[in-house]
Amino acid sequence: MVQETLWQSYRRQLCVCRGIDLSLDISRMRFEADYLESMAPRMQSAFDAMQALEDGAIANPDENRRVGHYWLRTPELAPNAEIRQAIVETLSEVKAFSASVHAGQVRAPGGGGGEKGAAEGAA
Repeated sequence: MVQETLWQSYRRQLCVCRGIDLSLDISRMRFEADYLESMAPRMQSAFDAMQALEDGAIANPDENRRVGHYWLRTPELAPNAEIRQAIVETLSEVKAFSASVHAGQVRAPGGGGGEKGAAEGAA
């Protein structure tokens, strides 16, 4: 390709997603000119399936399970108030426990842990 054509292709096909600080250059990928357009229905189907999972659809019918990691990061996405509340309460309890450990209020049995505990045990 001629330099000008490469530049035009790069500018036309560069995908910039500022929200996640990602840029994707597909200008040198070898696919037919109508490839992206031909993939649009499949991509829309994938987006719809992902949205259904995020909305609480059953992801594993054999075990009647949903995919919940979306909700763990953003409890507001949970499909109902009961699940949302359970996530919020559990996260709060984990953070409180972590703060207690960092503050020295919770220690390993025998008060050990870290370099000081190991040194005391060796003495």
